[in-house]
Amino acid sequence: MKKKIASLALSLIFSMNAAVPVFAANGATLPAAEKVAAMEKMLYGTNQSGSLMQRMDSLEDDVYGTVTTNGVLERINNMYDYLDGDDKSEASFNTRLNVVEWKFQESMSNEPAKTRIEKLEKFVSGSTVGGSLSDRLDELTKLASYQNGSIPVSNVSLPKDSVIKIEFMETLTTKQSRMGDSVNFKAADNLYVNDVLVLPKGARGTGVIKKVSQPGIFGKDGKIDIEFTSISSIDGTQIPVTVGELSKQQVKTAAGAGAATIGGLVILGPVGLVGGAFVKGAGVTIPAGSFTFVQTASDVEIQGVVAQE
Repeated sequence: MKKKIASLALSLIFSMNAAVPVFAANGATLPAAEKVAAMEKMLYGTNQSGSLMQRMDSLEDDVYGTVTTNGVLERINNMYDYLDGDDKSEASFNTRLNVVEWKFQESMSNEPAKTRIEKLEKFVSGSTVGGSLSDRLDELTKLASYQNGSIPVSNVSLPKDSVIKIEFMETLTTKQSRMGDSVNFKAADNLYVNDVLVLPKGARGTGVIKKVSQPGIFGKDGKIDIEFTSISSIDGTQIPVTVGELSKQQVKTAAGAGAATIGGLVILGPVGLVGGAFVKGAGVTIPAGSFTFVQTASDVEIQGVVAQE
């Protein structure tokens, strides 16, 4: 006797967060101590010990290979602008690192910058290289087919309702997932504005599980409510995303006319399976590698990378 497959419901819910650059919403007004902490977090993953002056000496030595003699506030502002990109006509340290990582590995990790540079060096040459982080990134940039070490950038606006194909990075189930758990996903394709790359394949995004309902009696199905929040652009800007009519239509088109829907939205499996492929009894399972579509929730200004000829 065939086992009856229950229908299931999966709600995908969005809560808009304002887009913020890699360090802070308004770096110009951020206190000096917070700027230093943000730079340390970006470079090392943790804050360092010591006085503000000692920490800046260490940061400059690591990034520039030398300690400058300007006033401490000027030093802090200069490095913050260099890492985050105050000059919008040039690629920032953060943008260049994202581009290089994407060029070599088709991904953009959220690990500390120093760790990322070390891993890229090992990937390219088998070992890490000495010197300042700035010089090391310059060399990696040249090896990534930007021979003069310069990456052409352009400031563009990514329009609201731009559709993004995303891939789930971990398996989600009603059996094991819990409210408050992070949902990690990544861009499955490159996204351009004209000839400017704004969101590379492999860029990381995050969400959160808002509610998990277990299967119950009288045919009650399991349910997972997911709140998608944002995905990181090529320059580190957090792009707010949502599930809307355009993204729903796109995933239905990709799945084909006969695809089953889950809570009004189709989830495609890693090998093209849809709908009932995720039914485990009356529970919900979304395997890692499954994909769907979301869309941008607002216009976002981004420093993108001009496609090479």
